[in-house]
Amino acid sequence: MTPQAAEIHASLRPVEISTCTACNLFWFDESASVRLTPKAVLGLFQLVGQAGSPRMPLAATFRCPRCTGALAPIHDLQRTTRFTYWRCPRDEGQLITFNQFLREKNFIRTPTPAELARLRDTVRQITCSQCGAPVDLATDSACTHCGAAVALIDPDGVAKAVHELSAGVATPAADPEAMRAALSDAQVNAIFDLERMRQREGDDDLVAIGAAAIGVLIAGLIGSR
Repeated sequence: MTPQAAEIHASLRPVEISTCTACNLFWFDESASVRLTPKAVLGLFQLVGQAGSPRMPLAATFRCPRCTGALAPIHDLQRTTRFTYWRCPRDEGQLITFNQFLREKNFIRTPTPAELARLRDTVRQITCSQCGAPVDLATDSACTHCGAAVALIDPDGVAKAVHELSAGVATPAADPEAMRAALSDAQVNAIFDLERMRQREGDDDLVAIGAAAIGVLIAGLIGSR
């Protein structure tokens, strides 16, 4: 895994987060995941969009890189959002997939019936954001391999994080409604642009597509904070 620095609350020094873009995994030491600043969360959001779909299958079991103990699978709840990860038996850290990290941060939502119908007419087959397996939208609304439901990036969740990032600085805070409209348009245009879909050669991971499209819009804001 590749180390990456990230800001956390109540600390003058960044923490180190390990990432594996081939497997779409984050490793957080101790409780770093819940202490990330909005800027750090959006930075990891951009990394998810740049990484694309997982290129390696997930292992059946994992061991803690700190104590070598077997990581335990955990089912957790953040507000009303359910997500899963693997936790060190000595609480030295946690391993989480990109998809589940975005769920934890409320950046993912289930498509509406109308959106799912349009996806079926436009895309037909997508790549699972969780494991990389193909999902046939004509017959399935979840991955038959890992069980992950079809999901989209939620512009409301991203807009809230961007607003929190801009609210504490000297420049005027970004308007949430304007951001929400821009972010939503970016995702819709990216997902339903048939020519772009053809150019991607079948790598149609809806979460990664949405994250990549929205990431372009927030890149300037992150760099200026």
